[in-house]
Amino acid sequence: MANLARHQLDVDDSIHSMDLAKESNASAKDARKGMLLVLPVPFRSVDGQLFFEAQACNGLEQWADNFGFVTVAALLMPEPLVAQQKTIVWRDTATLADPQRFEFVPLPWAYSIPLFLSHYRSTQVLLGQLVERSRYLQFCIGGLIGDWAAVAAIAAHQQKRAYAIHTDWVEHKHILQVAKDEALPKRLKALVFSVLMEKYNAWIIRRAALGLWHGADCYSAYSPLCSNSFLIHDIHTNALDVIAPAALAAKVSRVMTEQTIHLCYAGRMEPMKAPLDWIKAVERAHRLGVGLKATWLGAGSLLDEMQRMITERGLSSVIELVGFESDRDKLLQKIRESHLMLFTHITSESPRCLIESLISGTPIVGYRSDYAEDLAKEFGGGEFVPVGQWELLGDLLATLARDRSHLARLIQQAGENGKRFSSEGVFRERSELMKAHLG
Repeated sequence: MANLARHQLDVDDSIHSMDLAKESNASAKDARKGMLLVLPVPFRSVDGQLFFEAQACNGLEQWADNFGFVTVAALLMPEPLVAQQKTIVWRDTATLADPQRFEFVPLPWAYSIPLFLSHYRSTQVLLGQLVERSRYLQFCIGGLIGDWAAVAAIAAHQQKRAYAIHTDWVEHKHILQVAKDEALPKRLKALVFSVLMEKYNAWIIRRAALGLWHGADCYSAYSPLCSNSFLIHDIHTNALDVIAPAALAAKVSRVMTEQTIHLCYAGRMEPMKAPLDWIKAVERAHRLGVGLKATWLGAGSLLDEMQRMITERGLSSVIELVGFESDRDKLLQKIRESHLMLFTHITSESPRCLIESLISGTPIVGYRSDYAEDLAKEFGGGEFVPVGQWELLGDLLATLARDRSHLARLIQQAGENGKRFSSEGVFRERSELMKAHLG
């Protein structure tokens, strides 16, 4: 009897311990609040105050509107590198609407193997703590070395927490594409990193409760890996940015009479954008007798080479490189004034400039991709040629310049298409998906 009594006491103690553990777990779950967002977009520190990319700040405010509180973990860019970034518009995080809704957590800049390894353990512990106290988890992955969002996803998996993965380009394909014309050692390095990255990201995505894929290229690449996958658009435009009906009608009318076709592109001068192909396509249309004026708004590593090509080919009166435009309203106005946006993207990415073009009533004309075709397939406002075929792109420009009725229809379609893109709507939709699948 005494043994039975002792056994019963042990069982009671065990049950009591289990009840306490359940209460503790429930209490911890109840204490979790808001959303943890781990991003590749960097912070900048100025006299101890954190700055963030201006358009990304718009996204943070949208997230806070939907989740109440947002913890943002992102890399802290070293100040010597900040001076090299000509295309980032920084915003003081203290100026965000209701800044008390945010907590900002700088993470080590660790894009080299030695730095990544030296910071790995401490950052892993920190991210684990952030995961533990946050109710909703969203990680924007897209790399290998220095990708803290992937490390956060691993921490969430270890804690058996549901998480969402978001990305806006297929990085393992991107690094192969931009290295294809490099010397053999660089191509081999890109191949190794691509294989490792693809396997690493696949492991993380397969364990995600929700996949949010910006653009059809990302959706096509990653949706088979995640049972709950959704095609989304990562945009920072609002209803006021959409071209007004009267302005759209005037633009349609003008294109029928104006002699010169105005086209633009807004983005970085980097290999993934193939700006030299862009120049060649403009030149081909020009040589075919088309009166046109082409403007590239942006900066980047290929600026000098672009300027040299323009000069050597006698295109200075046709092509203007105006540099990076930090004023977003002025940028949208320039896009709105153009008859079309010409683009030559050669990698699997989802550039926001194509959406900004559509909301401006400016057709998108360029290299074919799942992303671009998906934007235009239902509502129109775009025409495309195979990737790398700049000759065909030049011919298409000439055709559109001569068939003004066709170009006018594309402008009308672009304006109607652009009405469906607003940041309030897309962030609300994404928030509802997260609450449904991660709650």
